[in-house]
Amino acid sequence: MDSLIYESPNSARLLFRSKPVPNSRQDKILGALLGAAIGDVVGQSICGKSKEEIVSLFGDQGVSAPPHDSLVSHNFQLMLFAIDALMSATRKNRKLSIIEISKCLIECAVEWQFVINNPRIFHNYKLDQIGPNTCTDFMKNHPMWKIKRFGLNNSTSDKTTYINPLILALMLFTNERTTSEVSRELFKKFGFPKVNVDIKNFSNIFIEELDYSKIIQNNGINFMMFQINDSINPQLEGIVRGFEHGAKYGIKGFKNIWYLRLDAMSLIEQMGWLVGRNINFR
Repeated sequence: MDSLIYESPNSARLLFRSKPVPNSRQDKILGALLGAAIGDVVGQSICGKSKEEIVSLFGDQGVSAPPHDSLVSHNFQLMLFAIDALMSATRKNRKLSIIEISKCLIECAVEWQFVINNPRIFHNYKLDQIGPNTCTDFMKNHPMWKIKRFGLNNSTSDKTTYINPLILALMLFTNERTTSEVSRELFKKFGFPKVNVDIKNFSNIFIEELDYSKIIQNNGINFMMFQINDSINPQLEGIVRGFEHGAKYGIKGFKNIWYLRLDAMSLIEQMGWLVGRNINFR
């Protein structure tokens, strides 16, 4: 059982290639991305299951940890695509308007859908001859896209599922006002999100440097799991609540052993450090 696994104080240092300063903005960025991935795979494990089936499989409390050898979903991949697109845009233009940011995210979603439906084409052709080029070649050519992921059909047919990943990616870069204004543009394009995101709640979460006790962190995990188990959209709920928990507590907000269950662990860590060095919107 996870609760019986001993983790030494140095386990995070061994797990991460470079460990951030605790409670720093970088720590919270990495925590948010890894938390979103953990919530994603936890939610996947109960998608489409009734309350009775969940209790039968996981007990009265429901699912309480990510499965072993977890594959992040297409919705989580879209969030990584959006992060990559935003970083690419800010390298070209350090100050973007609301319309430009919205256009970047919308084009990113279109490009992401093309890549996941044609994962092999990008390994044989020049990318600039295929269509939109919002995201970088690195992201498009990553081997992750060759593996069929959970929720592909639903994610590409129901475009309201795009909203949550795009908003979460945006919140890593922008302030509350910008995120709210861009969100309204995304709503016009894709519809309203499946899971509510309290944008105001995130306005200061990445700049706070509070040190929470282990008891408070554990209570936060328990509440996150409750929200996922109780949701009609557990996978998207997991991405949002995991992102929120990780942004609040940093990488120490989750058990280190959980990170090892993520197939995208290395890519997520790399993206997290890139984001931390590329904050130009705020």
